[in-house]
Amino acid sequence: MPFADTPDMKQVEAIINSWQRPALPIRWRYLGESSVVELAHLVSQGLAEIQSGGYKSRLEVSLTGWLYDFIRANVKRGRVFDLGQVLLQGSADCVGYAKLLTLLGRLFGLDVGVIEVVVDNAGRYVPHTAVLVRLENRRWRFIDLWYGSKNIRHLRVGLWVRWGGAWWIEDLDLKELGGGEGVCYLPDPCVDAITLYIRGNRHLDRQEYAAAIDCYSEAIRLYPGNARLFYNRAIAYENLGEYEKAKADYARAFSDDAALIRILATEHDEVISLLDLDARGISSSAQGIYLLYHGFATGRKVPLPRVARRLGLSEAETEAILSSVEAKLAIGSD
Repeated sequence: MPFADTPDMKQVEAIINSWQRPALPIRWRYLGESSVVELAHLVSQGLAEIQSGGYKSRLEVSLTGWLYDFIRANVKRGRVFDLGQVLLQGSADCVGYAKLLTLLGRLFGLDVGVIEVVVDNAGRYVPHTAVLVRLENRRWRFIDLWYGSKNIRHLRVGLWVRWGGAWWIEDLDLKELGGGEGVCYLPDPCVDAITLYIRGNRHLDRQEYAAAIDCYSEAIRLYPGNARLFYNRAIAYENLGEYEKAKADYARAFSDDAALIRILATEHDEVISLLDLDARGISSSAQGIYLLYHGFATGRKVPLPRVARRLGLSEAETEAILSSVEAKLAIGSD
C-alpha cells in the first residue's frame, strides 16, 4: 500500500473494475476482457520482460496516457484528497489525483510517485501536486490531471534528488533536474504528511486549533523539511496564545529563500476555476481545447489556429467548441 489512506486492495479492485474503460493501447488490446487488476498484473509482467529500453520507454508513455484517460473518465475534479474517498466518490483534488495515479501506475508496473509543485508552468506560486513517471533510458515526465496534461513542464518542483551519491528532498527549478537517474518522486511518507497538512488546514478553518496542531506535528515528523507545515502550525499556536511556540515555528518557516517561496504559495482563482469544467459537464475533448487555449496545459496561451492544428480540427470547429465551453462556464459565474 503506497499511502496511509489507501483502502484494502479488494475494495480498490471492486471499485476500479466497475469503471468505464477507454480502449487499451494496441500492444495490450488483446487483454481487454481481463479485470483491471488482472490486466495490471499481465501488463506489469510484460513490461518487466522487455529488454529494449527505447521500446519499453515508449510503452510506458503509452500506458501512462491510458491510465490518465482511465482516471479522468471516472474521477472528476473536486475537493477530495483522501484516497479511499476519491475512489468511493469519484472526485479528487490534485492530491487525490496524484495518489490515485500513483496507486494504479504501480499496479501496472510503472515507476511513479507524487511530487510537489512549488511554481507552476505559468509562474504561479501554488500549493499543488502532480506525478512523476520515471521512464526507461533515464527519462522522466510530469503528469498533471488537474491542469489537463500528460507531459507538463512545471517550473519549480519539490522531489527527491541525488547529489554526490546521497538522496534528499529539495525544491528545484525545471532546468536543474537533468537526467532521470538522479530524479525521483517524494517518499510516500512525505505524501502522507501532505494529506495530514490538508486535514490540519480544515481543522484550522473550523478554529479547531489543537486538532490542527496534532495534524501538523505528525506531518512535520514525516516531512520535516516542509516550511509550510511549520508556518501553519505557528498560526494555530498563535491562535491558542502559545506565542513562544508560534515564534519558533515562524522562524523555521522563514528560514531561507526556498522556504519563503513555499510560504508565498496560494490557491489561485484561475486554477480553482477548473473545478467548473467537470461541474458543468463539459466533455474531455472540449476541456482539452479550453486548457490548451488558456495555457493551463502548456504554461502560456496557445493561439486558436495552433490548437485547431494540434487536435486535427478546423478553426471554425475549434472556435465553436471553445465558445460553447466559455458560455457554460459563464452561467452562474456572477
